[in-house]
Amino acid sequence: MNQPTAIIPISEARTKLGQITKTLTGDNYVILTKGGKARAALVDIQFLNQLQADLSKLYKKTFIDPQMLSGTREFSDAEVKNWEKTDALS
Repeated sequence: MNQPTAIIPISEARTKLGQITKTLTGDNYVILTKGGKARAALVDIQFLNQLQADLSKLYKKTFIDPQMLSGTREFSDAEVKNWEKTDALS
């Protein structure tokens, strides 16, 4: 995913909402802040729909039993890249 196209205070975004939405294509997004903290994001609706569909598929394929959490670990970027490389060959 790309970095945000912009980080904008909500108060400023109110006056530029139409203009901001024109920048939301593909995986471009805008972070809205309030009091200097990220509060929301504006994203392209087609991108959001695809994210939701992908996430739904992922949840259908994976399940971690809460009792097994102590035996799980995060995989390194190198491990993931190796798997992607192996998958590309098959």
